Amino acid sequence: MENNETQNSPLIQKLFQAWWWIPGLMIFVFGLYGLVFNIPVVDTLWYIFGWYGYLLVLDAVIYCIQDHSFISDRKIELLEMLLWSVSFWYIYEAYNLILKNWYYIFGFKSPVVQFIYGLLAFATVFPASFFHYELLKALGLFEDSTPSPRAFKILRPFSKYFGALCIILPLIIPKYTFWMVWGATLGIPAVINYNIGAESLLRDLKQGTATRVYRLLVGGLMAGVVWEGLNYWARCKWIYTVPGLEELKLFEIPVLGLLGFPILAVSSFSYYSLLNHFLRRGRHWEIKDGEQQNKSRSSGYIPAVIISVIFSIVVFIGLFNINYKSTRPLLREIPALNSTRVKKLKKTGIHSPEQLYSHAQRQGVNVVAKNANLKTDIVKKSFEFCSLMLHKGMGYKNAVLLNRIGIYTVDQLEDRSPSKIYQNIRNVEKSNSYPRMKEIQVWIRAAELFGRTKR
Repeated sequence: MENNETQNSPLIQKLFQAWWWIPGLMIFVFGLYGLVFNIPVVDTLWYIFGWYGYLLVLDAVIYCIQDHSFISDRKIELLEMLLWSVSFWYIYEAYNLILKNWYYIFGFKSPVVQFIYGLLAFATVFPASFFHYELLKALGLFEDSTPSPRAFKILRPFSKYFGALCIILPLIIPKYTFWMVWGATLGIPAVINYNIGAESLLRDLKQGTATRVYRLLVGGLMAGVVWEGLNYWARCKWIYTVPGLEELKLFEIPVLGLLGFPILAVSSFSYYSLLNHFLRRGRHWEIKDGEQQNKSRSSGYIPAVIISVIFSIVVFIGLFNINYKSTRPLLREIPALNSTRVKKLKKTGIHSPEQLYSHAQRQGVNVVAKNANLKTDIVKKSFEFCSLMLHKGMGYKNAVLLNRIGIYTVDQLEDRSPSKIYQNIRNVEKSNSYPRMKEIQVWIRAAELFGRTKR
């Protein structure tokens, strides 16, 4: 009995020391509660609650294993990672303005609020990649990994020339080279890091160790599964429309698309190492804050921050206007509901289209109508519009367009021709405010696969 208490006490002590797992768990559970019960605004913010709560718990686990972590003794590095992660991800968003391989749904109606939300979401890219790397390091995995003797000789010129192609070709022939975008921030930065003496994975390979490479690749894959898992049930989220890869998916992502996350993690390392070399005089994120020999920043640090902020804002404007395809649905947007009817529904605890849809599904349209003192046909029409509006993030505007061409329910999308629906919508909507063919294909595929509203 005493031996068990002695053995358990160090772990208990570490759990008290790594106290941030408690608010992390609370944040995660709070967000999950809002998501499950369709709490307005909270369900839209689920992705933020999910990621930050998860990262706090993960960092605490890392601390318990190796007695140090980002939050415990690398807070400066963590803040830097959060900062530079945003502009790093906006590079991919800039490419996607041309590629259009994913789009966002159910964003906030205010561009300012959505920009702030994006800052918080995109700031997790570096931490997601490096925290999982750090977990593998704490566990001692891949400690003595050695690469093939030819790895360096092959990868150095390959990184240089193929990396250059990855930057250029997705912009020129996106239909066939869209997948190369994930190497746009990898090849050239990796070669530059090696040449200038920055932290370099190529140098690791030359010195006969692949430890960091393997940890980044596996950690990136782990992060990718979490990314897509949190995104799948989110309200404000992204949906992929990758050419030729739509049939076999894990969560929202094509299975082959998961291979992009290990590359993303290695790219994050190379890109961040390059930034650290020029802007932070070679500081490296694996070293504790107090152990850095040079704590000063270069004279170009502030200008670089300003440039990255301007770049992020410019790309966001394009992103908001091109690849944000719907905004968060509201009860007042449902055509059959006026302000009086909305108030009656709210008195029964129904505050959003999601809640109206779930209540009508669970209790039945008649019960909802009776509780709200509304006519059954009004609630039925509202429910049908909700089922369409919520389907794969279609949103209010697209649901109205489908109504205008005679489609009122999700089951009416089954076995329909995407091109015919697209053409019919263009015939009734003379402005450019209509969905892309890829979006319509997403709606039809989900209707055929699930036979009901799929959120």
